[in-house]
Amino acid sequence: MGSHDASDGNTPKNEITSHATPQEVEYNDSDPAQIDVEVPNKQPETQNDTAATTIERITTNDRPYSSFTTRQKAVIVLVATLGGSFSPFSTFIYFPAIDTISHALGVSVSDVNLTITTYMIFQGISPSFTSAIADDYGRRPAYVIGFTVYLAANLGLALNKTYAGLLVLRCVQSAGSSGLVTLMQGTIADIVTSAERGKYIAITSLAGILAPSLAPIIGGVLAQRLGWHSVFWFLLILGGVYFVPLALFFPETCRSVVGDGSIEPPKWNRCLTNLSRQRKKVSDGENGSEQGTGLDDKPEKEKASPRRRKWDVFGSLTIVGDPETAILLLYMGIIYAGFYVVSTSLTVQFHNIYGLSSTLQGLLFIPQVVGTILATITNTRLLDRNFKKYALKAGLEVDRKKQGDLSKMPIERARLEIGMPFFAFGAVFIIIYGWLLEQRVNIAGPIIMLGAIGYTTMVGFNTISVLIIDLHRKRAATASAASNLVRCLLGAGASAVANPMIEAMGNGWTLTLVGLVELVTLPLLVVMIKVGMEWRVKRREKEERRMREDEEKERAENA
Repeated sequence: MGSHDASDGNTPKNEITSHATPQEVEYNDSDPAQIDVEVPNKQPETQNDTAATTIERITTNDRPYSSFTTRQKAVIVLVATLGGSFSPFSTFIYFPAIDTISHALGVSVSDVNLTITTYMIFQGISPSFTSAIADDYGRRPAYVIGFTVYLAANLGLALNKTYAGLLVLRCVQSAGSSGLVTLMQGTIADIVTSAERGKYIAITSLAGILAPSLAPIIGGVLAQRLGWHSVFWFLLILGGVYFVPLALFFPETCRSVVGDGSIEPPKWNRCLTNLSRQRKKVSDGENGSEQGTGLDDKPEKEKASPRRRKWDVFGSLTIVGDPETAILLLYMGIIYAGFYVVSTSLTVQFHNIYGLSSTLQGLLFIPQVVGTILATITNTRLLDRNFKKYALKAGLEVDRKKQGDLSKMPIERARLEIGMPFFAFGAVFIIIYGWLLEQRVNIAGPIIMLGAIGYTTMVGFNTISVLIIDLHRKRAATASAASNLVRCLLGAGASAVANPMIEAMGNGWTLTLVGLVELVTLPLLVVMIKVGMEWRVKRREKEERRMREDEEKERAENA
């Protein structure tokens, strides 16, 4: 494995030459699985020469996508899902306390609603910063920073007695918790292949649906029995119980840091499991082992931190600019906005029409919970089954432990074929729900529609979330931040106009408008199915061309 000059056109196909430090290890997350190990050349150095480093690209078609076992992946997904639920949970647990806060602080309900709007604005913007940290430095540092900010904000809110403090600290609370959703999606992409992604993404989507359904019930009980400050004491305790074991035991999964999980992260980014394994290996070495027992016995170059990309805070905006991603994010945002119109007006409308008490109003979210659980059970199997069908048609081997090459597979069609009928049904269900409320029919009718809306909304989230991660697997956290940005901004607008629109137009026409918007924009997904693969190939070629130009520029600077 000799050294080759960067300008030599006869460089062997399996080798790439780069000027770099001998201690860099770059995990190349392209398809098939590859590891780029940089090996210093053996040519003597002079004072005026920069040592060239040869990167031998080892194609490992038989290498599993992740070194984590199935049980370990299940635990990681569960922990990440619980973390991702804190942002929507903190949003909706606040709603039942609005009237109480208004009276306690001597401000209007509109003033308190302003804290919801500002919360959602920060909920859309903050993940761009979190994803930049997570994709470059790892998931663990981003988790620690996010939860530290979140816990500090909850402590401040629990002690706060002014409206100004409430407004500011709710923004800080949102900034800390909102990035956890992007970390959840990024973590899933780190360890799960496209062949099994439907199952895992569906589980994580429960964080965004179940939290808004369960949080108002808990928030209502706390605010009524213990006062509005108890809501934030509850969030502080809940967050602390989650954060301590996370910080101690949750492993780093970011592929630019640990590859498939077999590369040791930097010492400052290791959990107790890493450290205990390291101590065991050191102890084994002291007891006479000369062969080496694991990663810590490998050459230093295989343990070093990977080369970092430039910290890109605005990477999510770049992703939004991709036409195929823009279509997906727009339609997901429309679905999310429709869900918010239904959810934010739910308690008020059922109180006005059916005279339900606060406790019974909280129970109205249970049909949505049932719908989302049923969607998770059914939609995951459909997504994975359809993926397998199109993968086999494209001549790809379907292996849940290995990430296949999706460049020749119509992944857009494989995913959206499942979601399209449910998108249409969901829009129709919203329209029916609106007119059932308008006609003041028996309460059973609207409740059934709430379950149906919860089911179709969950299917929509699952389908588009899986596809977005498929398209941006290497920048999963950034892609999730872009999704969060669009969803939260549209959701903030929807929650602000929902009740005023219903007061002006009535439930029937307001929700008819919402349903029609979803139906009218549905053909955008047909366009995605038709030309999405072509756009994806062009985007990939553009990215590869830009990477080659960057490498050539780096070589020229180091020459």
